[in-house]
Amino acid sequence: MKTYKLIINGERYEASVLEYSSSHAKININGHDYMIQIEQDRATEAPKLERHEKDTPTAPSLSSGVDLSSGEVRAPLPGVIISIPVREGDLVKKGQAILIIEAMKMESEIASPDDAKIAKILVKERSLVQEGDVLIILEGLEQKEPQKQPRKAPKQQNIPMAPPTAAPVEHSGDKILRAPLPGAIIDVAVKVGQAVHEGDVALILEAMKMESDIHFESKGKVKKIYISRGDIVQEGDPLIELED
Repeated sequence: MKTYKLIINGERYEASVLEYSSSHAKININGHDYMIQIEQDRATEAPKLERHEKDTPTAPSLSSGVDLSSGEVRAPLPGVIISIPVREGDLVKKGQAILIIEAMKMESEIASPDDAKIAKILVKERSLVQEGDVLIILEGLEQKEPQKQPRKAPKQQNIPMAPPTAAPVEHSGDKILRAPLPGAIIDVAVKVGQAVHEGDVALILEAMKMESDIHFESKGKVKKIYISRGDIVQEGDPLIELED
C-alpha cells in the first residue's frame, strides 16, 4: 500500500489508497478511513479534461527541494505537470515560475530558488510525478544552506477527502511498464513489434476524471501488450513489456 505525504493549506497529512474502483475509492488520511463515491458520467466515452481557470484555483508558489551541489529541482508533492514556461538555456530570476504542477485539484507554481540558468528539463507536460522526483536541473545556484521551515502539527478536523495522487512509473528488470495508479485505459499508442524510444508515449491513462500520458523510460521493441482500451487497472498492474 503506497503512502503519500501531502501538504494542504500549509498542513501536513499522510494519505494512502486502500481501495479503488470505477464507483468508489477508500482512502486513509492520518489514520482515518474515508469512503469516496465517484459519480459516473453519462457519456459513453471517458470525458477529456477541460481546464477552466475559474474551476481550478491557483495556489501560491511551492518551495521545491533543491540539491545545491547538483542543481536538481525536485517535486514538492505528487501531481501532474500542467505547464513548463521555460526552455533549456533560459536565464531565470529568483522567484520566477519554472513549472506549474496540478495536485489536489489545484494548480501551483514551482519557482526558481535563485537566479540561475535552466540546464536540463527532465519532465514533459502531462507527466505524472511523485514527491522527490527530479524535474529540472539548474546551473549557477549560490551555495548556501536552505532555511528549514518549522513543522506544524496537523489538525484532525475539516480534512478534505483527497483523490489518489500519481506515483512514478516503475520498470522491473524484465522491462515491464506498470500502472502508476488505478484508472482506466483510454488509448494504447503502440503495437506489438513496434520499436520505441525513451520518452515515447505508451498509452493514455484516465484516473479521477484526469487524462495523463504514460511514457516509456527505456528503449526497445514492444514484446507484449497486457491491456486494451477500456480496461480498468490497479497500481502496479503490468501494461506493456519490452524486449531489446
